[in-house]
This record gives sequence, C-alpha cells and structure tokens, in this order.
Amino acid sequence: MDSSTRSILSELLSYSVSKEQKLYIVGGTLRDILSLKPCTDFDLTGKNAAELASSFAHASSHTCVLLDNTPGRKTVRVILHKNQHLDVTDLQGENIETDLSQRDFTINAMGQELSDFLSKGKNILDPYAGQKDLKNCKIRVLEGPIFQSDPVRILRAFRFAATLGFAIETTTLEKIALYKSHLTKPAQERVWHELSLFLKTPNTLPLLKVMHDCGVLTCLFPHDNDIQGELFDPYQNLETILADPEKFFPDFSQAFNDSLANHYLLKFAVLLNRSEQNDSADITTLAQKWKLRASNAEINTIQHAIKGARYLSGIHSKEGHTATPPELYEWVQNIQEELLAAVILFVSRTQNAIPFCQHILKFYYQHYLPAMNEKPLINGNDLIQQFSLTPSPLFGKILDQTQKAQVLGTITSQKEALELAEAFIKHPLPNQNHDK
Repeated sequence: MDSSTRSILSELLSYSVSKEQKLYIVGGTLRDILSLKPCTDFDLTGKNAAELASSFAHASSHTCVLLDNTPGRKTVRVILHKNQHLDVTDLQGENIETDLSQRDFTINAMGQELSDFLSKGKNILDPYAGQKDLKNCKIRVLEGPIFQSDPVRILRAFRFAATLGFAIETTTLEKIALYKSHLTKPAQERVWHELSLFLKTPNTLPLLKVMHDCGVLTCLFPHDNDIQGELFDPYQNLETILADPEKFFPDFSQAFNDSLANHYLLKFAVLLNRSEQNDSADITTLAQKWKLRASNAEINTIQHAIKGARYLSGIHSKEGHTATPPELYEWVQNIQEELLAAVILFVSRTQNAIPFCQHILKFYYQHYLPAMNEKPLINGNDLIQQFSLTPSPLFGKILDQTQKAQVLGTITSQKEALELAEAFIKHPLPNQNHDK
C-alpha cells in the first residue's frame, strides 16, 4: 500500500471516529494483504458504512459511485488514484461476526478493524481459521447454505483455486457436486462472468478436470457422450500454445500479443465440444442452449473461430501440395475475421498442421494485410466515370477482383486496375450474374 492510499484510509478512519462508526477491512483485501500480494482495491464494511463513505467522498472531493442499492447491503465505490478504489458495503447482520458468517470461503471470512489495520496490528477476526487455510493453500466453504444462497459461489471456488494456485478441499468438492444443479438459477450473465474469470487464468486444465468430475462442466455445457478424451487433449494443447505461442509460431509472436486479448474465448470454443465435421449452422443455435449468457461480440468471436477452424480442417485434409498465392488469398477471404484465433483452435486439435498454418499466417501478415492497408487502385466512382456503369452488385464483383489482383501483386497501377475491370466486364467469370 502506497503512502497516498494509506493517507486516505487514515482520513477515512478519522472521519469514521468523528461519526462514532467503526469500519473493518474484510474479504479479498485482507486475504491478499496476509498473502503479501499487491492490493489495488480495499473492501470495507460497518454499520451504515456506505452512507458514511459517500459523505466522506463528498467532503474529501473524491468520486463516489453507487454499486448496489439493495436495502441492507448498499455498496459504494470511492475512486482514489492509480486505478485504486475503496468498496464500502453495509454490515450484513448486527455485528461483524454475523457478517463474516455469511461470506463464501474461510479465506474471505476474516476481518480487521481499520484502526488496527493501519497500525499494522495483529488483531484479526478469524472465526473460521481462514489464516490456516491460506497457509495450507486450501479453498474451504463455510458451513451453512452457502452454495444454495448463491450458486455462483461454486464457480468462484474454481476461480479462486486457479488464481491463487490453491486446492479445493474434499468436503467443499462434495458440496459442489451436491448443489451443482443450482447453477441454472442465477442470472446467466453472472455465471458467464465468473466462468470467464476462471478461464482467463493460465493452466486451468487440472481444475477443469475436477470441475468435470464434480459434474459442473456437464451442467454448464451439456454433452451427448463422455467428453474426457475429446475435450481434454485439445484443451491442454490450446493452453500450451497460449502459454508460449512463440514456440509454435516464432515469426508471429507480436501478432499474438496484438490480437489475442480475448484468448479465453478460445477455451469456451473448445468447451463447446462440437466435432469439426458438424454443420457450422449449429454454432448459432448452440449459444441458445448454454446455461450462461455472453455478449454478442463474444459469441461472434467464438463463432468465427470455430467456423474458421472447421474451414482450415477441411482444406488441410484435401490439400496435398504447397498452396499457391491465389489459393491462400481465397482461404484468408473465407476466414477473414478471427483468422489467428481460428488457426490456434485448429492447431489445438491437429498439431501436425503447424507448418500448413504457418504458411497461411506468413501470407496473411506479410502480404495480405499490408496490401489491404494500401489505398485501392480504383473505386466505384472510377467505374462510373470510366465505363458509365450505374451502381449495382457488379460493382462489388469488379472491385473484389481488382482488390485480389492488387494483393497478389499482379497489378500495381490504376491503369492496370481499369484494364482488368474492363476485361472482367467483357468476359465475366463463369456463373457471374451482372445486375446492371
């Protein structure tokens, strides 16, 4: 904690003392501090703490945002600096002990008075031996209807295990298996969000197998048959590639850094566990069956990646020679969106296709993209002026052909582009329909 944040917390403490209200540092903040991890957000609670924090923010000219206005659990966020903030929630119950008893896991069910926290005291409220579980790297659920009251906590167990490198203890796993069907009850957006946080963590395969053994995976992604071999091998391959893409595609490491911000969506694509031979139309309808809800942009990314991987699988199984530039152009045009994601998804299932995919990526990044970023040699106005054409579908067909020739380097000037357009008008490709 830097000096500026400590100063603001000290001001908050003085303000709370003046109002005769006690504040506690709780939850993930205390867990991370005890684990000697950096902390950017500070969780606090106390009676009417949200109102107190709002008044403090106003008095100290800090921005305050209402996060939850539910009676009895009101939460506000006080924005500090350097992406740091305070999340202040009203005490759940009559006292701090009752509040801690309603939390999820022992490592999150600890509290410390703000005054003691700032003075680096050791008086930590730890009624459920959270410090012991922190030391032993265990995720242990509290007693009571923890998973029944909020089933998303089932996924939080796996997320904490992944991000902290902890193991979920046996009794907690038994309760997860018992209450997994409750995951159909919360808002689908919450389930998606929590599962996304889990999949954004590297090396999740071991926990994914535990999730499968508990029945959670099948609950979220219904499958018709045993998925272990069909799912886990490509999933492991995918995580291996994502962990060190330069090892597999040494010439395109920068492309990975620039284009794979949503790499977790590729893990979702593998979890769909659909055969590459299945009709690509299934992808759209499949999203409606999920027990979770992604954004349209996320669904589109997954769809494009799966369709692209299937397309690559099809041409890889047929091609027995080195692809020509026109063939490479056609392949790239057919995939276009999410090409890199499609390549990774395909290679995770067909690792002997790495040289094949390297050939495509070399063409895409070294020839296709640079040419596409250049100004087109001709446009629609040129076609109108030169050939007295009226706007029609023919425009697109002509411009597509000249764009292809420009990318492949067979034309390099406007004059050559117009000559190609004229030849196309006089001698269109077979089955070309000119709606002039």
